[in-house]
Amino acid sequence: MTAAFLFALLPIWVRSVDAYSPLNIAFYRALFCSIVLVLIMQTSGYKKRTLAVGKATGREWLLLAGLGLAMCGSSVFYFFGILHTSVAKAVLLNYTAPIYVAIFAPVVLKEKNSSRAWLAVIIGLAGIALIADPRKLIQTRSEEFAGIVSSLASGFSFSGVFLIGRKLSGRLTAIAETMWGGLFMALVLIPWAFVAPDARFLKNLPFLVLIGTISMAIPFTLLYKGQHYISAQVSSTASLFEPVCGVAIGYLVYHEHLTTAGIVGGVAVLVSIVLASRA
Repeated sequence: MTAAFLFALLPIWVRSVDAYSPLNIAFYRALFCSIVLVLIMQTSGYKKRTLAVGKATGREWLLLAGLGLAMCGSSVFYFFGILHTSVAKAVLLNYTAPIYVAIFAPVVLKEKNSSRAWLAVIIGLAGIALIADPRKLIQTRSEEFAGIVSSLASGFSFSGVFLIGRKLSGRLTAIAETMWGGLFMALVLIPWAFVAPDARFLKNLPFLVLIGTISMAIPFTLLYKGQHYISAQVSSTASLFEPVCGVAIGYLVYHEHLTTAGIVGGVAVLVSIVLASRA
């Protein structure tokens, strides 16, 4: 849930970046995330434990590569959605991830879903729909279609983060999962690394560093650490706390209007998290 709060800050910083495409932003997010975590490993007790991946099997390396691709897809598609449709729609469609986790977890992880877990997913998604405002969701202009499809793809990719992260839990430390996922993500995005206007780099640098550290390195590490103790379904449902935090941040920081539907939706999401944790 702490990770969800840090992820909630992401749209603010993404929209503050000037003249960079979602691919540019995603690359620098992965780059600064990896740099920070490598530095931490070099100066702390994590070094020996994390670098033990040299003994990782081919299967584990494939899982790490898949994790990097899932992180990459969720970032790029989500950023594109944020920039081409409303934040409300992007958030709602990105957080369809628990549905995919509920569908694939029994097959991929052999984790059975109880009826309470499915109820938690339904209540949580209904809560997000209320937060996003149902009236706005149906007011879709034709030029928003690409943003909506991209946001939906981000939800599917995000489910891969939960599934593969859970698959790797116990094999690697959480910081190793985040670091290697970030490195694979940066590797995939290298072709778009230096396409952005050079004159904008220094202006965008503070936001890119925040996106890479506060909204990637820390929350993903917390997410993977949490998955050492809870199922993929519970962790994906707990991530629904992010839209609730987004509403609170908008109200407290930007004095945005807090609707009755939004309040009810926030309560519904919290109820879904409690249900999932007891499923």
